[in-house]
Amino acid sequence: MAQPTAATIDIREVGPQKFELAVTFDGQRFECGNYLNRGAAQQAGKLFVARKEGEQAGRKKSPRRK
Repeated sequence: MAQPTAATIDIREVGPQKFELAVTFDGQRFECGNYLNRGAAQQAGKLFVARKEGEQAGRKKSPRRK
């Protein structure tokens, strides 16, 4: 079973109804945009991490044979 990669979801409030999302995954920081509320930013961060984990799992598989 693959071990989960350490991911950090960083949400900063930059104004009224404006939250910036940044995700650090596998040592890389990704700026993921602005959101109207903290809940939407948190959900987007979780989806981003899930997508990156899926991409990482896909790379670990053996190459396809033709």
